[in-house]
Amino acid sequence: MNAAAEQRIRKWAARSVAVLGVAASVYHLYAAYFYPLFALQHRAVHWMFMATILFLVYPILHAPKLTWRQVAYSGAFIALAMASGIYVLVNYAAVGSRAGAYNAWDVAFGVMLLLVVFEAARRGTGWPVVLVALAFLAYAFAGPYLPPLLGHRGFAVERVVPYLYLTTDGVFGVPLGVSAKFVLLFILYGAILEKSGAGKFFLDLAMSVAGGTRGGPAKAGVISSAVLGTVSGSSVANTTTTGTFTIPLMKRIGVRAEMAGGIEAAASTMGQVIPPVMGAAAFLLAEYIGVPYARVAVAAVIPALLAMWSMFLQVDFLAGHTGMRGLPAAELPDIWTVFRQGAHFLLPLLALFYFLLGGYSPERAVLWTILLTVAVVLISGWRQGRLRETGRALAEAFAAGGVNTVTVAAICAAAGVIIGMTTMTGLGLRISGIVIDLAGGRLWLAAPLAAVSSLILGMGIPTTANYVIQATLVAPALIQMGVPVLAAHMFVFYFGVIADITPPVALASYAAAGIAQSNPFRTGVEAFRFGLAKYIVPFLFLYQPALLMQDSWLDVTVVSVLAALGITALSAMLQRYFFGSLAGWQMILLAAAALLLFSMRWDAALLGAALMIAVAGAQKWSRRARQPGAAMR
Repeated sequence: MNAAAEQRIRKWAARSVAVLGVAASVYHLYAAYFYPLFALQHRAVHWMFMATILFLVYPILHAPKLTWRQVAYSGAFIALAMASGIYVLVNYAAVGSRAGAYNAWDVAFGVMLLLVVFEAARRGTGWPVVLVALAFLAYAFAGPYLPPLLGHRGFAVERVVPYLYLTTDGVFGVPLGVSAKFVLLFILYGAILEKSGAGKFFLDLAMSVAGGTRGGPAKAGVISSAVLGTVSGSSVANTTTTGTFTIPLMKRIGVRAEMAGGIEAAASTMGQVIPPVMGAAAFLLAEYIGVPYARVAVAAVIPALLAMWSMFLQVDFLAGHTGMRGLPAAELPDIWTVFRQGAHFLLPLLALFYFLLGGYSPERAVLWTILLTVAVVLISGWRQGRLRETGRALAEAFAAGGVNTVTVAAICAAAGVIIGMTTMTGLGLRISGIVIDLAGGRLWLAAPLAAVSSLILGMGIPTTANYVIQATLVAPALIQMGVPVLAAHMFVFYFGVIADITPPVALASYAAAGIAQSNPFRTGVEAFRFGLAKYIVPFLFLYQPALLMQDSWLDVTVVSVLAALGITALSAMLQRYFFGSLAGWQMILLAAAALLLFSMRWDAALLGAALMIAVAGAQKWSRRARQPGAAMR
């Protein structure tokens, strides 16, 4: 292909992607209010939008050198996606009336859909998700040839393919339904905020509040990454967005490159666990266990605050230990100027809180929030005399809302294959039985097994797919051991999120290392250290569901205080600083204090608190003894 033809095709593809992105956003806003289609039809329309955009973006827009073969290849898959989707729309009533009596056309178009799903997942996220989904598909056929522990009678193609294609238990199942109902709209909401300048407002606000304190830029990075992450819902995307600003600032005040990247990566993973807008897997969690999303968001508040508390303390203790100072006041944004210029960005966020906690469904809540955000942004643009630029930014945001959802949709479609085959074959019950048998029915042994499996899976596949697998295979085993349903699912969800900072494969850490120009593995180790509390918090709420606000306010308060004290002791130990630099024996006492406080037993907690007071007293006494003239006094 010559350069002129390549340029024409890319230009046409870019325009098509923009138009389709806007159309997808507008359609989903319309559907969130009017519900014009049945679930299967709506998900088919969603998938047609997503698959078409994905095959235009990958590889036509992203390929370094475009060939006619790639163009033809993408065109063929777009045709297959459209054909399999239109078949569902046209034959929806006929399929329902046949009541499971599928014909050859159902199978043929179902095969088309599966080819599109696997190729879309490969292009959008790589081979790991595809290989996992293919393994589950193969399991449906290989049952008779497997050992009795995992074996089953096997299923024919004529049953498997239509089950995955024409029911809401397969490709068009819960995961893709969540993508169609919630995820695209929340991504659109985030895109509107991003394109309208909200990201700069939140970063400037964090800098004006914390930038002048010791280690200020690092603290601002923690705050801004957490806040912006509630909008992006992606650890890697959050790292690359905020890290571009925060990592150079951290390096400027003396933070080592690996440490700066690690702080940013660890802070960015919190976005997926901080309400009100968590990652796509959180919406899937709510749908999967059948509770309102607001219940999940409320349950996530205390664990998220504990994780943020740990990050903030570690940065503060690090600054105290190394003598890092904040930025001069002259270099910090004026907080009143920041508020005056961008306070309107807080209104949509507060509105989203109001709608979610007021009992609105997630799609209705984000629908009204988006409309309010558009109105606020347009009014702000009009008052600043920038209405045309604001309109252009909103158009770009609507296009981004559709385009930025394609990889999530591809993952959700592949996850539908995993759930469908697990349901059809009964694999979930078998795996749960195996986990319970391996652990001997002991939760203290089953929980680490579940955590490790989530971390291992999360090293190769995104959070959403990881959660689907763990929720289907592992969470039921925890539930059978007496763990509340929400706590069990939050447990595997959390470990799927923090896999992004778990060496040796820590995607968020690698993204941060690229910005910090640091060693990727060492950056991952630092991210693991700064994010260590996020590995402990899930175990705490697994044994103490009060941390998920599932108990009386007294119990919630008590366990929250004990957890916060334990995390304080742990953070001080990790950074070798409390009220001053720690001696070796003081670090040992703080580690013991953390363990005692995490036990949540009164006698142990009192001893842990006493150890913390003893270390603090020893440091105060030591500091006083070192002051000039102390001996004379």
